[in-house]
Amino acid sequence: MHNQLSKYLQVFFTKISIIWIFYRSFFLLSLIITAICLRVFWLYNFKIFFTIFWFKIVTLAITYYFIDEYKRKEYYYYQNLGISKRKLWTITLGFDFALFISLIILVS
Repeated sequence: MHNQLSKYLQVFFTKISIIWIFYRSFFLLSLIITAICLRVFWLYNFKIFFTIFWFKIVTLAITYYFIDEYKRKEYYYYQNLGISKRKLWTITLGFDFALFISLIILVS
């Protein structure tokens, strides 16, 4: 049982590091956009939340479009490692948005 758990954890952390390799390509851009949103939220409080929420959604969509075009051929690499394009984007965008919401909660 210990070997099985160890193997499972090794596979899990390997996949996390592979997803991190993908996420690094737009992490800085996303972090800057999140920081701008946090600054605006800090200045205007909940009056501006709806606007920055949709701003973040739109910028994630634009990021998806450009990175998807830029890394079109790299998806084979991730797919050969057992991570589909859909899973890659779902996890990275989900993490990025969860980070955004968590930071908004902390700022408020």
